[in-house]
Amino acid sequence: MRLAYLLVLKRLIHILVVLLVLSFVIFAFIRLIPGDPVRISLGPMVSEETVQKMRSELYFDRPLVIQYAHWLKGIVTKGDFGLSLYTHRPVSADIAEYLPKSLELALYSGIMILVMGVLLGTISAIFKNTWLDNLVRFISYLGVVTPPYAFGVFFMLLFGYILKWFPIGGMPKIDPAMTRTGMLGLDALLAGDFALYGQILKYMFLPALSLSLNSIAYQARIHRSSMIENINADYIQFAEVAGVKRIRLIMKHMMKPSFIPTFTIYGLQVGALLGNAFIIEVIFRYAGFSQYSLNVIMNKDPYGIVAITFIFGIVFAIVNMLIDLGVSKLDPRISLEV
Repeated sequence: MRLAYLLVLKRLIHILVVLLVLSFVIFAFIRLIPGDPVRISLGPMVSEETVQKMRSELYFDRPLVIQYAHWLKGIVTKGDFGLSLYTHRPVSADIAEYLPKSLELALYSGIMILVMGVLLGTISAIFKNTWLDNLVRFISYLGVVTPPYAFGVFFMLLFGYILKWFPIGGMPKIDPAMTRTGMLGLDALLAGDFALYGQILKYMFLPALSLSLNSIAYQARIHRSSMIENINADYIQFAEVAGVKRIRLIMKHMMKPSFIPTFTIYGLQVGALLGNAFIIEVIFRYAGFSQYSLNVIMNKDPYGIVAITFIFGIVFAIVNMLIDLGVSKLDPRISLEV
């Protein structure tokens, strides 16, 4: 237990150092982009005096190191990421509004990736070289090469316009008094409104499926290869000779070792979901953090860009730290040195 705590502490320190370096690099690169973000934000009709006043308030008239130190001090002391020149309100308020929605979308997508990817990979490996295996491999190949936005448009046309099984975009309205976490589905559950939760799931199904299909296909291929490799292992051959039932052989003896490479790749896929979700959020009119990030970048909002980079880095690093810990639990032979 002590070893696990030391490992987590070490990883957190590494994450902190990486995030500091990453944020400073992004902070410096933004200053190299042509154009004045303050002038862009205020518009061409504003006087130069007003522009200079805002530059001074935002520390844009100071050296780069001073600007970064001021920004970092605001995060450490007040949790303040600065003022957004795009929304004209604190970036922290924007993050609190938009990030939970994207995290919820990523959560459902992550569940789909894990369940469907492992299921398809297992079926393909068990029925190796049969028509079922060929079908799963063909579908997974299509899933890997097809971009998420193509899935999104196709699902919207088929299930939204033609079959009318699911809504084609947006999200249902929720009573502000019910809002606790910012995740609409979780807030509906906490309020005990299961009918609203079911409605929210209908709205989120197509965006989550469109976002996850690439990863599901890749996960299925990885898990199939891992399962086939373990089928030929000596201990599996011995268990078959000993008369172990096939379902027990698969679920108890093959699934766990086969799951290790699958779970490792899964961490990278889940960590990247937020960054990959922006076009899905645009297609389905889902007001999440990824769409907000796209708007911030297009409007050259310096504090907004640094903040979203910081958040993406935190999510990716924490997810992969948890995956590393999970892999070490799945296989005790894999030791993570402190």
